Amino acid sequence: MPLVWELTEILKNELTPDKLRGLNAGWKVQGTGYPDSVIEDFASVLVRDEMHYEALLGYLEAQSRRFLPLLQEYHGLYSLIVEIVYRILRIRHALCLGMIERNLGSLEGIAKLAQANAPLWIFSLNHDVLIECLAAKYRIPLHSGFGSGVITFPRRNRSGAKIGELRAESLTEAQLAAGMMFPQPGSHGINLLKIHGALDVFAYRDGKDLAKLLPDECSVRSIIDMLRVAEEELLYVDPRRRYPVRTTNAITYADEAGVMQFLQRTLVAGTHKFDNRHSQVLPQGFLKQFESNIGFVSILICMGYGFGDLHVNQVLRDWLERSADSRLEIVSPGGSVPSFLLHLSPQISLFPKTASDYLDDRTQIVRSRRELLERRLGRWFHKNRRDPDTQRKFLSFMLERQDAFIRATLEKIGGAFGDDGSLHLKGPERTAEQFARQLLGENGTSYEALLESFLLIYDGESPRSVSSDSISTIPISRQE
Repeated sequence: MPLVWELTEILKNELTPDKLRGLNAGWKVQGTGYPDSVIEDFASVLVRDEMHYEALLGYLEAQSRRFLPLLQEYHGLYSLIVEIVYRILRIRHALCLGMIERNLGSLEGIAKLAQANAPLWIFSLNHDVLIECLAAKYRIPLHSGFGSGVITFPRRNRSGAKIGELRAESLTEAQLAAGMMFPQPGSHGINLLKIHGALDVFAYRDGKDLAKLLPDECSVRSIIDMLRVAEEELLYVDPRRRYPVRTTNAITYADEAGVMQFLQRTLVAGTHKFDNRHSQVLPQGFLKQFESNIGFVSILICMGYGFGDLHVNQVLRDWLERSADSRLEIVSPGGSVPSFLLHLSPQISLFPKTASDYLDDRTQIVRSRRELLERRLGRWFHKNRRDPDTQRKFLSFMLERQDAFIRATLEKIGGAFGDDGSLHLKGPERTAEQFARQLLGENGTSYEALLESFLLIYDGESPRSVSSDSISTIPISRQE
């Protein structure tokens, strides 16, 4: 999933000031849209390089309080930006399905921690469904604190006819007030609390209750596909105009009786998360659940968090101050003890590593040479993602080495062919496979050797330095 600044870059490329003005002109023709003053105000900060998407959302929240007559307009624009962020993340899941399936193994350490703890608590500030995917891959029970009841939403085609059902776990307003339904201590599995909402969690029944989508089967592919189903097959088709009705930052659908209903997206984003002065879809009860359930934890491993959310920081501080036995482990290549926790430094340990390296070390997972090289190559691609020549460099290098190998091979075996074109190998013990392996070894053209050579040239490290320690200084990808 993209970093905060990566996501911001995608957002700003998708929604330039000119495009925003053009969209608003079209909305006005349809009888909606925003006042020009609001659009121009937002356009003026949309081009500011120092403002990431969270800051942009925070600006809209602040403006809604400054200009109360335009509160609804600013809030509407805020909801639109949150919906765009939602769509970017959902589409990223779909486009990267194969990559997610291949690379979940880099987080195998989480699965091993879940096996060693009963249960493993995960408090996530991310919106993605990667923990759900990880649990499915390793067949680990996952509990999100929702009630035991299962509800269904009608799936429909573009004409409005019912074609199936989408299942979901339900959490009522009363259940949340009484405390989310996590298993008792000693239960195997992962207890997952998503404090800032999620792609698969929606508010319904006038926003009072919550639904967490359930996949048709326990697989990575099904978990990601359920997001598509919710977006494309939960529909309310206008009987007069015969097209699906769209609502900003919500899914409009027809219930079993054909009545229009709404599933509100729960992403909590911006500068004023869980601030009583600003409305949000996800209830304050989720933050209270974080405050209470962190008490079950003796060691908290903090990965990919920049300590930028005041409400989260306060919970961490209170938790550490309650007991001298509580331990915080900060996993970050360039991490340091945050200033608000300096007085608690004896309880804090720093691990200057990436999350995947830390997890491997913590759970004693030994990676193969190929896995370490591919991990490092992936980080090289990520680090150089803005360079338009990144892919060309890699492909050109591999093709050049392939051509060199072919030429060397032809020279080597030129005298081994008979007049009839058959290959004659000296010695009865020499099979064609052994001969091929010898050629590969002599030319240094194994897959691992090629990766090492490439990284030596473009990543500036000696091949022999490829290890868990040497690759732990590259920042990991983070999505808050």
